[in-house]
Amino acid sequence: MMMERSQQQQHNSTSAGGVEKAAAAAGETSSSSQHDEVAAETTAAAAVAQEDSRAQTNDDPLAKALQTLFLNVTSFIQAELQATSSEYKLLEKMNLRVASEYDHQADFAAGLRVFVERLKQKNNNFAHYLQQIDEIDQEVTELEAVVSTLDNYTSNLEAKIKVACSSAAPKRFT
Repeated sequence: MMMERSQQQQHNSTSAGGVEKAAAAAGETSSSSQHDEVAAETTAAAAVAQEDSRAQTNDDPLAKALQTLFLNVTSFIQAELQATSSEYKLLEKMNLRVASEYDHQADFAAGLRVFVERLKQKNNNFAHYLQQIDEIDQEVTELEAVVSTLDNYTSNLEAKIKVACSSAAPKRFT
């Protein structure tokens, strides 16, 4: 049983080290003073327990086993607190990073809003010109209809003149 606890303690120390490495990789600093204080108190308690055990150098196997048990439990709790502290530090860094991203997105959205307002204003300024273009288009359509009518009329008139000229022309006898 003691062996299992010591293996579990080593596993927890290893996982706590992994969290610390992940927190260090984030590259930002934060304060988790409550967790640090608890870890410091636990370390101090472990030191006091070690001093007491050294003062009572008994050859009693039960006392040695209990001393080892208390030291292992203290180490285990200290590793757990350190891992939790590291996780909180990492979470704080991640939250700060996400908040920064959201700030950038908010700035971008504000810029887009300003851009859309400017586009609307330009569209309103061009509305007068669009109305003029529509009026000109209508006039050109009417003018094309008049030109087409005049073209038909001139074609008919030309045909009548050719007919009149050909019938009025003297016939030559050969």
